Amino acid sequence: MKKLSWSKLLAFAAFIFISFTIYDNLQEHRAFLEEAEQNRVEGRVWRKYVVNRLLEGPIYSVQIGTLPESSIPTKHNDSMITISRDLFEQVNVGDTIPGYEVDGKFYTETLLKEEVRWFYILLTIFSLYPIGYILYWLFKIKVLLELFATISSRLSLDKFAGFIIYLLVFGGLIGSILLFLATNTKSAFENGYEKYYGKNHAETTALIMEHGFERGTSTYDSTEYYVTMMYKPENQDSMFIVKGVTWHTYKKYSEEMPIIYNVDNPYQVYAKEMDFSDYTDILMTDTVFITSISILLLILLSWVPFLLWKRKKT
Repeated sequence: MKKLSWSKLLAFAAFIFISFTIYDNLQEHRAFLEEAEQNRVEGRVWRKYVVNRLLEGPIYSVQIGTLPESSIPTKHNDSMITISRDLFEQVNVGDTIPGYEVDGKFYTETLLKEEVRWFYILLTIFSLYPIGYILYWLFKIKVLLELFATISSRLSLDKFAGFIIYLLVFGGLIGSILLFLATNTKSAFENGYEKYYGKNHAETTALIMEHGFERGTSTYDSTEYYVTMMYKPENQDSMFIVKGVTWHTYKKYSEEMPIIYNVDNPYQVYAKEMDFSDYTDILMTDTVFITSISILLLILLSWVPFLLWKRKKT
């Protein structure tokens, strides 16, 4: 009788834990959808405003339910609902919009679909390990192994077997990395490109209405600083914007702040004046840090199959 190794026990424990977590989340997700379907409601719009985070572009928002004292997007301000730009421009304060209520939180149709989409994307990624683990033990059965070898030989699948294994081993981690790069990083790059290479910009001075921040919860979760400002684009009504700024800019401006805005989309706003301290603060943000680590890991993980192939040849 072969002695069980710690690696096999750890692999089995990970399989049980991930499988149970997936099952538990499936049950919670099913309950979430059932509650949403049973609680169709209409939410009244108390406030409209656009949030421009430090690196990401405009987030079109409405305030549903009770009217908070502040417009700063903190975790305590959970009645702030993200909507599309088209809907943002259609609704007015006092209008109602249809949606769903789950655990006291309001969801529009778009938000609910987005919640479902992300759930199944993450479910697919985290299911790769249990699937790979099951296949590993199935191929330990001699009859199944011989059957697979016969099929593989007849269909010339031998050269693809290694690729399938690598996909199962590295697929979850690579998928998670690409998921982050395709959302936060993509938005930050697009917003940065518009700031430095956009051609239809205008300058003005915004009146600062409020300062606020969302305190980080850990060493790797930095504090986010915001200012609520009002400004008047040329030939348009005055606009209220919540702008994410660096700590240096947050301290620098108290009443007025020079800004640049996109004439084609005046909701897209940037700080006009930036110096060395601002760029240093940007380099210390979570988005830049995680993006750098993600790209490094992606390069290393993509290099592993080549190294294994090269080692096998030698």
